[in-house]
Amino acid sequence: MKKLVLLCVLVGTFFSCDDGDLTIEEIDLTTTANVETCTTPVQVGVTFLFKINSAETLILQVPESLLINEVTTVEENEAGEMVPVPRTAELNNDASCLYRSFESAITSSYFCDDLPSDVPINLEYAAVSGIVEVITTEEMDTETMTVTGYNHQIDFTNVVFTGTNGQDVRYGVFEFGDITTSVE
Repeated sequence: MKKLVLLCVLVGTFFSCDDGDLTIEEIDLTTTANVETCTTPVQVGVTFLFKINSAETLILQVPESLLINEVTTVEENEAGEMVPVPRTAELNNDASCLYRSFESAITSSYFCDDLPSDVPINLEYAAVSGIVEVITTEEMDTETMTVTGYNHQIDFTNVVFTGTNGQDVRYGVFEFGDITTSVE
């Protein structure tokens, strides 16, 4: 009887071992990375943005109509407050977002140089559903009261990231970050 119990314990231990797949419970580059873009457009009609934190990155491609130098409209909500109405695009349809984990640290040259960098990717999660929302406000010079740029706050709502490992990461609201564009 003892041998049978020992055999069951050993079999259970053997089959319960982790297979080594990488998983993440959350994607968080909100406090550690700034939103960047390349000086040369990557693709006509598309705005390409990214955030880098050492060997992790978030990559976002949206229609250029989402990040325009124009303040978003406002409307009155049910409580009588004036709230901004974001410009939107559907993820995995009009826009795309990827999370990547690399074997080593990367820089903006990974995305912006003509010759692509060859850094192996450990893990990738793609946004398979959700909405990109952009709220644009003016940046003002307080002395001259002139507009110096436009701040674009980028968030995702009801986003689902699916990894190459088959795992999902879900968010009701996911803050991608802010980027400021200059007055043209």
